[in-house]
Amino acid sequence: MPRGKMKHLQLVAGRIYNLLKKEAAYGPNVQHLEDFRAAQKLEASLDRRASDRSGGRLAPAPLQRMEREAR
Repeated sequence: MPRGKMKHLQLVAGRIYNLLKKEAAYGPNVQHLEDFRAAQKLEASLDRRASDRSGGRLAPAPLQRMEREAR
């Protein structure tokens, strides 16, 4: 295609398309990680409640290990 306004507009549209494609590829993954972290927090709070009733105490090490694995 010869140089000119149309070629420039096609290049700009292609760049925008590529940026949107990358954003769509990362968007669901980020949302999934947020859901995973929220589930971990909920699980930890439920474990704390159960340990409060039994008189025991949970060690924070397993939760920290799970967080490192999630990253």
